[in-house]
Amino acid sequence: MKISQILTVTLIALAFTACGKKMAESLSPETTKIDGNMGGYFELVEGSYPLSEHSSEFTFDIKRVDEDYADSYTKLGIGYEILDGKGNVLVRKNATLEDINPLSSHEFLSLREGEMGKVKIYLEGWPDKLSDAKTFRISINAREGEPDVVEPVAVAEDYDDDYTGPVADASNNWDSILDEYERYCDKIIPLYKKAMAGDMSAMTDYASAMEQAQRLSVKLQGAQSTLTPAQAQRLSRISAKLAQSVM
Repeated sequence: MKISQILTVTLIALAFTACGKKMAESLSPETTKIDGNMGGYFELVEGSYPLSEHSSEFTFDIKRVDEDYADSYTKLGIGYEILDGKGNVLVRKNATLEDINPLSSHEFLSLREGEMGKVKIYLEGWPDKLSDAKTFRISINAREGEPDVVEPVAVAEDYDDDYTGPVADASNNWDSILDEYERYCDKIIPLYKKAMAGDMSAMTDYASAMEQAQRLSVKLQGAQSTLTPAQAQRLSRISAKLAQSVM
């Protein structure tokens, strides 16, 4: 099963709890100006950007408007505000600096002046707080710095010299992520079954389950090319268990 399919299944398992509350269909920039220390180099592109019915993923376009900055950033933070039609802030996330994950997609940093690119974020409060959403604002902060050096873990003596796949190292934390994913599945499956049986008490666990699904979606992005064979097999097994339970 492809990672994109896995993430879809993960979020479908939560979609049943939306209780029919209609979410806004799209968001438009409240202003093309981007705040933060990268605001002088980029601007939002005007348009109507659709909100997904199946996940908190939200994608919009930005344009590079100034060429003069370094491209050696190792920390990045993307913040946003979601507003209703009266300008009231419904959801806010600060542009907190975090290490740039090599699995994340931040191609916009390499845009040249006049070029446009896409930025993908995951909206907090989805879908509950977005029914009245109309516009959004964006802030982007970045900082230069030397990336952390990760020393590889010694390879076991019985390692197969003919194996050409990925080798586990100190940066490979997929085992802990898979542990979290399996715990999430064990939690969401009975919650899903309770809701399908008409037990509305399942709604009490909705918010925390949704937040966990969003975190997992981010963590699992890019997993396909970095998992060891054993990890990939485990991921497929967990996902198949979830898919069989919610489909």
